[in-house]
Formats: sequence, structure tokens, C-alpha cells
Amino acid sequence: TASAAIEGFTVNFTITNLPYSSDLENPDSARFRATRRVMNTLLDRLLKESSIGPLFQGCEATDFR
Repeated sequence: TASAAIEGFTVNFTITNLPYSSDLENPDSARFRATRRVMNTLLDRLLKESSIGPLFQGCEATDFR
């Protein structure tokens, strides 16, 4: 049996109710880590319920700007 290759992709979007602050530039800051944790959870839930859900492997927020 052939296995499907895992491919990554990038999604950019704007969060209008999250004011930007400079600590979101620092991946070691508490605000960055908390925001990344929330975004990963929400995006995972959203994408698992979408048409790609059966193939979805997970997501990781990597940057805020």
C-alpha cells in the first residue's frame, strides 16, 4: 500500500480583536507562548471539522506580526 505524503502549507490571516504588542515578536515570552497555544488549539479544532479533517495532522503557529 502507498502512503500519502505529508505536505505543509502556510496560512496568513488577521486577528482583529488581538492588539499587537512587541512581546509577540519574542517566542520565549509568556504572551507569545499563550497566544500560540490558544491559536493552535482553535485552528486544530476548526480544521479537524473542515473538509480536510480526515487528513489533517495538526498545525503550529510560528510567528505573530
